Amino acid sequence: MTVQEDHLCVISDLHLGNPAFNKRDYLSSFFQYLSKQGASLCINGDCFDLLQSSTAKLAMDLQLIRKNLKEFFSQGRKKLYYVKGNHDIHSEAYLAKSGIRSVVPFLDVVSGNRRIHIEHGHLHDLRFRDYPRLSAHLARVLGKLLKVSPKFFQVYFKIEWFLSDLNKKIRGLENSIFDAQRNLAAALGFFTRGFDIVILAHTHRHGLHIMKDGKILANAGAWTSDKIHYLEIKSGAIKLKEWR
Repeated sequence: MTVQEDHLCVISDLHLGNPAFNKRDYLSSFFQYLSKQGASLCINGDCFDLLQSSTAKLAMDLQLIRKNLKEFFSQGRKKLYYVKGNHDIHSEAYLAKSGIRSVVPFLDVVSGNRRIHIEHGHLHDLRFRDYPRLSAHLARVLGKLLKVSPKFFQVYFKIEWFLSDLNKKIRGLENSIFDAQRNLAAALGFFTRGFDIVILAHTHRHGLHIMKDGKILANAGAWTSDKIHYLEIKSGAIKLKEWR
């Protein structure tokens, strides 16, 4: 799907229903910000988390997102795009009834004089792609641990990031907030196809990686982290911002 957007914000990995999602008030204020700015929104996958959710938490979070979506759509001028992530395999029925009209596997955006490719990025995760059943099983196990303490979610990703960074150092790869074997390799493929900016998610690691030729790889991070970030695109210029 290709769209034209002069002002677009991108968020990802909210994991609504997950006990680690504790930024409910931040989400409401963020939607209010979008309304005031007249910006469209792209949710880059894993907005809902059915594998690792608490039933009571999911019910509360769904009520919140319904309210925010209703107010967002009532403005009439802005658009909401939803790019499917790995957790969305289990929430497609809800997405179909949510009022979100543009539910797509990826989104190509023309903004200013730049072409931007947005996708969740789980298909570049070799573990998820090659061992989907094992990945789903591990997600369910982590979900049980989350009911004991939401901190297990952050511990899991910190361990994964540490192992990823250690692997890069051993292999002599450039120091990057991104997994050089997954996201960077995928982004290079899209750059050769004429895209100027590639936005991925899935890893929960926010940041902007600017190449020598000016191409940009970006990640908005996750709403389960201590600090919340989002990407803002205005006439082709992209910035990583922190939401308080």
